[in-house]
Amino acid sequence: MKIILPFALTVLLSLSSLAQAPTDSMAIVQNPQLYTLKQPEDLNIKGQIDAARHYKRYKGAATGTLLTSLLSPVIGLIPAILCSATNPKIENLGYPNEELFKQATYYKAYTKKAKKIKQRKVWSNWGIGLGVNLVVILVLAN
Repeated sequence: MKIILPFALTVLLSLSSLAQAPTDSMAIVQNPQLYTLKQPEDLNIKGQIDAARHYKRYKGAATGTLLTSLLSPVIGLIPAILCSATNPKIENLGYPNEELFKQATYYKAYTKKAKKIKQRKVWSNWGIGLGVNLVVILVLAN
């Protein structure tokens, strides 16, 4: 036992000195992750999100529909149908990034979502005009 104790101490001390490597041979980890994968951006989804955020120039079509449908809902159908059938003009789209807009997938998704926004606004304004006319008729009838 007396011989084993000094031998064990010697072995343990030599192992602890080997555990500390000099700084020139140490591996320095700059990125804490073992691997990184770049998530590919789905341009279709990005185009839809950007259109919802940035397309605001539907107001001319929506306001024109509202004003004409306030005069008469039947006459208001004409601009509602025409405005909802046409795509928004390029200069009215208000896209945030020219480089992304040149991508076919992004362009298609952005313009499709912008058209849906325009249609929704135009038809909701026609509905408001129809509702106002119905309320006026009901008030006048009583």
